[in-house]
Amino acid sequence: MLLVHSSLKKKKIERPNDGARAVGAQKQGAKDVVRLMNHELVLPDVFGDHMVMQAGFELPIWGRAAPGSQVEILLGQEKKTVTTRGNGDWEARFAPRDASFEPTVLTVRSGGKSIEFRDVVVGEVWVCAGQSNMEWSVADSNGGVGEIDASQAQNLRLLNLVGGARGFSGSYGVQHLDRLEPSRYSQGAWEQASPNSVGRFSAVAWFFAVELQKRLNVPVGVICQAVGGTPTEAWVPLDALTSDPILRGLVSANWLDNTRLSQFCRERGEQNLVTAMQSGEPIPRDDLGPHHSFKPGFMWQAGVEPLVPYAIRGFVWYQGESNAETPERAIEQSLLFPLLIKQWRDAWNQGELPFLFVQLPALNRPDWPLFREVQRRVQKKVPNVGMAVTMDLGHRSNVHPTEKRSVARRLAGLALGSTYSMNEEALYAGPVVTSVKIEGRSVILDFANVGQGLEASDAQELRHFEISGPDGTFFSALAIIVGRQLVKVESDKVMKPQAVRYGWEPFPEPELNLTNSKGIPASPFSTLSDQELYEVETKPNPANMGRNKMTNVLPLISKDNGPELE
Repeated sequence: MLLVHSSLKKKKIERPNDGARAVGAQKQGAKDVVRLMNHELVLPDVFGDHMVMQAGFELPIWGRAAPGSQVEILLGQEKKTVTTRGNGDWEARFAPRDASFEPTVLTVRSGGKSIEFRDVVVGEVWVCAGQSNMEWSVADSNGGVGEIDASQAQNLRLLNLVGGARGFSGSYGVQHLDRLEPSRYSQGAWEQASPNSVGRFSAVAWFFAVELQKRLNVPVGVICQAVGGTPTEAWVPLDALTSDPILRGLVSANWLDNTRLSQFCRERGEQNLVTAMQSGEPIPRDDLGPHHSFKPGFMWQAGVEPLVPYAIRGFVWYQGESNAETPERAIEQSLLFPLLIKQWRDAWNQGELPFLFVQLPALNRPDWPLFREVQRRVQKKVPNVGMAVTMDLGHRSNVHPTEKRSVARRLAGLALGSTYSMNEEALYAGPVVTSVKIEGRSVILDFANVGQGLEASDAQELRHFEISGPDGTFFSALAIIVGRQLVKVESDKVMKPQAVRYGWEPFPEPELNLTNSKGIPASPFSTLSDQELYEVETKPNPANMGRNKMTNVLPLISKDNGPELE
């Protein structure tokens, strides 16, 4: 974590009054009014030359024009005519289409103005979002240079939505403040894959798309909206946060002063805004304080909502680092993450759209084992969700491991196996504990997703298994693969075992080695119930002193206590 400016530590910044804060918003609102008064026809950035439209779903096309005017929309030979509503909004829907490499043209006309988008194809569209590890570029990843050189041979289309003011170290300039309005924050245009477009694109999103296109042989379009440092709550609608009795505390005050939020996010946000605050520059804001990509609800409004209801196949999510700061924040994720998934699915109204995400990898940060476990339990409780395990792809001290191709391949395996039901990808997830049986001083773990059988990736003894007795103290344990899908765990120090955990370290050394026959690693896990786990992890600990705390917050993702105990 980078330190905030020393001036911020010495004194509280005097924030500008509400009138000054609102100037930016007023300017943008005036621009929108002028555009409508001028009968200007506009479509969102999600439409453009080279775009991919989702096969097999109804295709919404929408925009703005003069209130009460006629809008004519032609998608190839098919035509729709609609009348704008009183606020100028309009929408047309076209029947589902099959995937095709044959390009077509989208034309929209109204009030004497015509907009035409060429080279439009139908295929598979995925939205990729998150923070810096999703943002991490192809150029900065392992093997990225060669990938860029070969990119023109790929029949892929990319929409890279770039935020105007990100959470970098330093203060925003005037050009950043101008982009802090949600309606102006994210900008981008569809591009065909080329050395120029691929190099700066998300590595995880790119490699994911490459794998899909290779196997599906249809056009693939990826929409990427990723901003480094953004916490989960920034991607959730404000009304959803305020309606939850526990999560509403995240939006109960000016976000820069709200200790329920990440200390890193608040300090970095104030670091970004300090120059404008001190100078009196107008900062776009609302009742929660100045706009910023870290602010609760902002990325939903600025980055996700503008894409709705563009037809898509599903979501890919790589985020969590900014929410794994304390045990309480990790526990809070058991509510936040399912809420995010629900809100996104509800907004698109395409059923339970696939939601694939990356479990945080190994890194030497104390609260990451608990956060990874929360992620694992979300996967178990929320339908049509897939988790890519990346414990073997992390780095002791670097929060941005550069091996992104392997991450993307595991995500693609989840998509190909579950979403597209490809037989060749029938084994697309790593081993998962399904039941726990206590036999004397041994614990027998039963795993699913084993393929031909469980394996030790390096042909050595299984490592990083621990076992506890009635007092809750965990001891290193001997773990042996028994048959095809069972692991027996025991320790001479525990005569009456109660629970087992695996990989419960920030950065296990040597690395974890339990895999299935395809080499896909098993996730770290704990067999403690939700309540037991959270109580253990939030016990007063000298190492935790001074960190942000929430009071009386032990949200449970469900009443299910994990693997079945026998």
